[in-house]
Amino acid sequence: METRDVATVEEMWQTVLPGTRISRADGIQPAFVFHGVADTGFGFCDYTIGSMMVVDTDPGDQMIVGRIAGPRVRATYRKERVDTTVPFLVVDRPVEIAFSGRIAGTVMSFARADVDEVARRLTGDDTLRVRPTGHAPLSEQRLRYWTRTWEYGRDVLLRAPERTPLIEHQVRSLLLEATLMAFPSSFTEALAAGRPARPLPAPVRRAKAYIEAHATGPIALADIAQAARLSPRGLQYAFRTATGRTPMQYVRRVRLDAARAELRHADPSVDTVAAIAARWGFSNLGRFAAMYRGEFGETPSTTLRS
Repeated sequence: METRDVATVEEMWQTVLPGTRISRADGIQPAFVFHGVADTGFGFCDYTIGSMMVVDTDPGDQMIVGRIAGPRVRATYRKERVDTTVPFLVVDRPVEIAFSGRIAGTVMSFARADVDEVARRLTGDDTLRVRPTGHAPLSEQRLRYWTRTWEYGRDVLLRAPERTPLIEHQVRSLLLEATLMAFPSSFTEALAAGRPARPLPAPVRRAKAYIEAHATGPIALADIAQAARLSPRGLQYAFRTATGRTPMQYVRRVRLDAARAELRHADPSVDTVAAIAARWGFSNLGRFAAMYRGEFGETPSTTLRS
């Protein structure tokens, strides 16, 4: 793909990063050249472009890794300057990129649900949620590992004349695992802690499935126990042993995650924190705000406004 049309540039970036918006563009010279592939929950692209431009990208429900080379590039993420010549991780908060002149970039995006699923499989911790603790690679060694994997992925996804769905799936998995290993997060902390990898017992899996399917309505411990085919007392013991939480603590966490997802996509001029909290079973707004801040490190109103 090659173009000098700003709207087309934005559209092509959005195939990989749906939350991308160009807020300023003063001409495009040389032309935007884009090579990319996108599928449900995954995107990968290389591009070059020359312009004076300001671009904002909201990751939404994605984990993004990017790298940009150019003489005059300024990136701001979580109110901090980012060295774009080194791969950087973007999660939860928008990143603003301003540049002038010619740049060459690459970007990958992964659905957060896929990120958590792979992290849980690799650690054996079925309650793990991947939360970044930094945006730069952990070490030079991890950076080299990520770069080699990215180069292989680029060759297969963007340059190979023929490829099969199986190979594409394997490459996608390799890229996600390399990204998890390369950047600091709750995943790397879990690996360092040496948590044992073991499958959840079947009753606990049944209990979790019931909770996730009925999170929008009233849930009693007896209902979860019946779905798990255990006594309430047996469920309490099995669930805590396997996950480190009680069943009702897991109910609360599922609902907090759902409320957060809704807050992120809500319109602050129409929706309110109170209404969204109530939809997910939180009638006490002060208690909801305290639990929310404890889990996510920010207030619900901050998430709504962002």
